[in-house]
Parts: sequence; structure tokens; C-alpha cells
Amino acid sequence: MTFSPRGLMVTSVVIGAIAVTTLALSVATDAWLFTTETSENLIGNSTKIQRVDAQMGLWKVCGNTDGRHFCTSYSSIKTDGERDEGAQTSYAILRATRMAAMFPVVSLVMITVAVILGILGNIRQDMKTLFAAVIFVLAGLMLAVGIIFYISAINDEVGYRTKGKEGKKFEYEYGWSFFFAGIAFMIAEATAVVFVTQFMQRHASRDDMVRIIPGLEDKLDVEKDTLSGTTNPTIIL
Repeated sequence: MTFSPRGLMVTSVVIGAIAVTTLALSVATDAWLFTTETSENLIGNSTKIQRVDAQMGLWKVCGNTDGRHFCTSYSSIKTDGERDEGAQTSYAILRATRMAAMFPVVSLVMITVAVILGILGNIRQDMKTLFAAVIFVLAGLMLAVGIIFYISAINDEVGYRTKGKEGKKFEYEYGWSFFFAGIAFMIAEATAVVFVTQFMQRHASRDDMVRIIPGLEDKLDVEKDTLSGTTNPTIIL
């Protein structure tokens, strides 16, 4: 199945815009992680069960505790230093979230730049299309590193907090914002493939390849001379 140059151009721009939109929604929304933590606290002769439900994004955490709703930005929460034995797990993982937040943000900026370069490359039909493909690949790798770091950091914190803790129960699940980041990664890599295909289709001639790849002309001349030497008959006097 082949696509026309115009079809590839439209496809690359559309899926690039989808990648930007998907990742922007993931970064801007607060549905990366949903946590529920229940602990038993001994007060006098009675035991009080405390439940904390939290919804975490990359910038703030919202939830309910003891029937009270709260919503706090990460900038107002101190998460530096060593692990605090008395801290709730829901708050302990905020430090890991803040450290992982920069990867999706940088990836979003790179994807936006790649889409702009891709559009300019389509208009002028030059090397910007190939540069856009390279940036898309790098942005996807940056996003993948951020997602892996995010998962690893949360698993590390949760395992530390819940191990050997009597009377404590912790549950968590990833939200749709997290999965949108994964979808954005796949779309970014697919967009890179489309841009490369588009560029190769537009510059498929020998002269185009010689201008793009340094040293290719010399190699082709050597191969041409070699082939000429094997095909020409030898005259013996």
C-alpha cells in the first residue's frame, strides 16, 4: 500500500498535532495516580481508622481525608530530605512525582518544535522534515524515560512504606492522564516514521541522496569504476 506525497503530508501533520494535544492533556491534568491509604491509629483505649484518598497529577494533589476535601500544589509541600517514617504514603510519593515531571514537560516542548519544523519542511520541501523526525524520536525517548522513572519511583516508595506495616493498607492505580502519556509516546514514534517516509519519498533520486549523505558520491564512483572494470572485456594482443 502506497501513499501519495499529499496524503503523507496531511497524515504527518495530523498525527503530530494529535501527539501534542494528547501529551498536553496528560501534563495539564491531575489524573496520573489515584491512591487510597487506610491506617489504624491508637488513641487512648480506642482505635481510629484514618482513610486518605488522593488524586495526583504532575503539579498538585487533591483528595479527601476525614471527610475534608483538600487540594494542594506541590510547590507548597516540602518533600526534600530523607524518608519520614510518620508520613502518609500518598504524600511520600510526591517527591518522586516532582522529579519525574520534567521529562513529560521537556518532551512536550520537543514535540511542539518537531511539529512546527515538520510543517515548515512540508511547505519548503527541505531538510526540516528529517530534522522533525529526529526530534520526534528523541522526544519519544525522553517521554519513555520519564514514564519508566515515574513507575519505578512510585513502586520503590510504595514498597518501602507498606513493607512490614501492621494495620496499614495502601492501594493505588494509574489514571487516564498517565495512559495518555503512553499513547503520546506511541503517536510520537509513529509520526517520526511518517516524516522519514515522506522525506525519503520526496528525495529518492541519486542526486538527492548524494546531497544528504556525506561521502556517498565518492563511494558510488568507486563502485561504478569497479563494475566497469569487471564488465569490460580484456583485449589480449
